[in-house]
Amino acid sequence: MKTLEDDPNLGHNETEKFPCVSCHTDCCKEYVIFVNAHDVYRLSMGLGLAPENFLEIYGAKDYSLGIKVKEGLIDLALKQKNGGCEFLEETKDVFRCTVNDFKPGVCKAYPFEMKNGKLSQMSTLMCPVDWDLAEFEKMMVMHLKKDESEWIFYNELVKEWNAKHWRQKPLSAFLKFMLDKVESSLIS
Repeated sequence: MKTLEDDPNLGHNETEKFPCVSCHTDCCKEYVIFVNAHDVYRLSMGLGLAPENFLEIYGAKDYSLGIKVKEGLIDLALKQKNGGCEFLEETKDVFRCTVNDFKPGVCKAYPFEMKNGKLSQMSTLMCPVDWDLAEFEKMMVMHLKKDESEWIFYNELVKEWNAKHWRQKPLSAFLKFMLDKVESSLIS
């Protein structure tokens, strides 16, 4: 996606086509961005960083799906910086994602969701404009199904860790277990 920084002559029609170009990215500031195993794997590979460098831990809201580690019962999310996602770049006129090519699935899907098998805009929409659902439906339905399968994979991985591998092990052991499982799943 082009930004105003990439093309200062970006026309009004293009801005209407891509509302994120001129948005002040409330979604990147207002939400905690929870991530799954595939998200962490893509970010680790894309950034060449260990997950500890960009992840933050939160106390798990759901006991049955929280990760049991020495640090407690936790969920994984992206770190925040200056009141927004760590990967949000802000200048006077431009707000953009610096990990756009491998950003988390929840970010790629926003502001869409699947409801009763149909694509719809989220009810807690922060976007300043309505998107043309017909234009995005084919692309988004496929992405949302992939994202859903990745969350199912992650939930099963957490259940396996909690049942078999957790014995007061630190978060770093879970992250290694998680990345190994994703890598293994991508090979097979």
